[in-house]
Amino acid sequence: MYVDARHDHVRLAETDDLTRFSVVADDLGTLTERAGQFGRLADGVAFVRCDWIRDSGPGTPEWSAALDAMFAFAESSGWLTDGHVQAHIVGPEPSPA
Repeated sequence: MYVDARHDHVRLAETDDLTRFSVVADDLGTLTERAGQFGRLADGVAFVRCDWIRDSGPGTPEWSAALDAMFAFAESSGWLTDGHVQAHIVGPEPSPA
């Protein structure tokens, strides 16, 4: 699952894969402008609001249970603080040569 910040309206993508989590952006400047839609940035890391993730997902009971397990794992790993889960930032894919 990832936060897709490459477009004006930030969205949650690949919500069926809760085994990984990142924020995808075209560039840091644009990401900085859009971060308020999903959370915040600090020290080169994205912090995504847990309520935004929950509200942006499919919301089925099964998905919600899997999301709770993801949050529990994030908390046990030190990646969950103040209602935000930490995510690494992924830039654009390299252009083919």
